[in-house]
Amino acid sequence: SDLLPLFPLPTVVLFPGVFLPLHIFEPRYRAMVADALAGDRLIGMTLLREGWEDDYEGRPPVYGVGCSGLITHWEQLPDGRYNIVLR
Repeated sequence: SDLLPLFPLPTVVLFPGVFLPLHIFEPRYRAMVADALAGDRLIGMTLLREGWEDDYEGRPPVYGVGCSGLITHWEQLPDGRYNIVLR
């Protein structure tokens, strides 16, 4: 696909060449991780912009520049949450 799923966070950034451990617990992001693992294992990360709290469940404002991350390690927990590592 030409689309890269985005995982926006308010205070976390992904830098090139750095391993970033993440705990994925929200249902929409669990689905995103499952889709990525079934495909190329890539997800995009970007920061949320100020005011994101007002539309967090919808389409909150994000910065236009981010980073793509490869899921290098993952563990799916019995309740469906994930522990992943991005690089």
